[in-house]
Order: sequence, then structure tokens, then C-alpha cells
Amino acid sequence: MAMGNLPPFEDREAYGGFFPALLQTWVGACFRPMEFFDSVGNSQDLSPALLFGVLVGWVGIFVSSLWSLVFQAPFLPMMRQEEMAAQLLGTVGSLLCVGLFGWLLVLLGIFINGLIIHLFLLIFGGANQGLTMTLRVISYAYAPQIFTAVPIIGGCIAAIWMLVLEIIGLASAHRTDTWRAVLAVIVPIVLCVCAIVLFYGVVFAALFAGMQQKPIP
Repeated sequence: MAMGNLPPFEDREAYGGFFPALLQTWVGACFRPMEFFDSVGNSQDLSPALLFGVLVGWVGIFVSSLWSLVFQAPFLPMMRQEEMAAQLLGTVGSLLCVGLFGWLLVLLGIFINGLIIHLFLLIFGGANQGLTMTLRVISYAYAPQIFTAVPIIGGCIAAIWMLVLEIIGLASAHRTDTWRAVLAVIVPIVLCVCAIVLFYGVVFAALFAGMQQKPIP
């Protein structure tokens, strides 16, 4: 189905209702991102975009959490009864928390990620449509989060795919150069990695210095 002036999830009646529009939006975001994110730039309505991102992300983290219970199942008979009960209780409790509050974690993730990326997009001169547009892009770029439901490799696939969609989405929706979008997405990641490496470097240096100063008996 050809993409209209708005994402399908923002024109649900034209696409047959809530779930058909949800599916068409997911397909468009994942597999036709250039066309899809161009339509994202035609509106400043944040609510449907957030709803889409939260729904997809919530389902993804819940199913990925469910896999932990599946992988634990073969080892449960090897445990003592008390250990088995504690393990099951902890896993079920975790699933319950994800089921009840996972949507909030996804929502916070969208806002935090969006604010950071928008700051760098401003720095590199690509924020032509405002913060709302950046949050719309990030929300729809959460489409690959559904792949976190795939055991082992799903999380890696989802993360890389999301980065690609964020770059395409920012360039298309903000009507800016691709290199500005690339820098806005990649630079925060590089800075975060450098900060982590620096932190552990300082910690290990302090530990090593402490060992060197320790008197030999």
C-alpha cells in the first residue's frame, strides 16, 4: 500500500482501523523508511507517534523477558525446591513488573533518547522542525524493537536497525542533510563509550596505584 501524506497510524480509518494501520506503520518504518519518514515530517502531532513507539517497545521487552523464563526451565529440576521457588518467584515478579510498567520505561527511553539526539542535532545545525519532530522520529524508529523478542541476536539487530532508522528519519523529517543526522545520532554514542572507557581506566589506574603503594610484608 502506498504511503499517504501521514503515517498510517495517524490516518487509521483510511487503512482499515487500529491494527491494520499499526501493521502498515511498522512495515513502512522498517522496510520503506525513506518514504515513511518523509510522511512523518508532515505533522507535529506527537501523541500517535508516542503510542506507536511505546506499544512496539513494550511488546518487545515483554517477550524478551519471557524468554528468560523459557531458558531457565531446563535448569529448574536441578535446583533444590527452595531455590526453584525463589527463582520462579523472581522471574514471575520481573515479568509482572515489565507487563505493568514496561510501557513507562519505553516512554522514558524515547524522551531521553530524543532530547539527547535533538541537542546534538541543534549543535550540528539540522534541527529544522523542532523537538516535537525529533521525538516523532525516535518514536517511529522504535519499530525494530519488536525484534528484541528474537532470542540472543534480536537485541543487536534491533539496536543497529534503530540507529539506521533514526538517521534516515531525522534527515527526512527535519529536511536536513544526512551527515548532520549521522553526527547527531553517532556522536552521543561515541562520547558515551569514551566516558565509560575513561571511567574504568581511572578505576583500574587507582586500583593499580593502591596495589603498588601497599607495603610488602
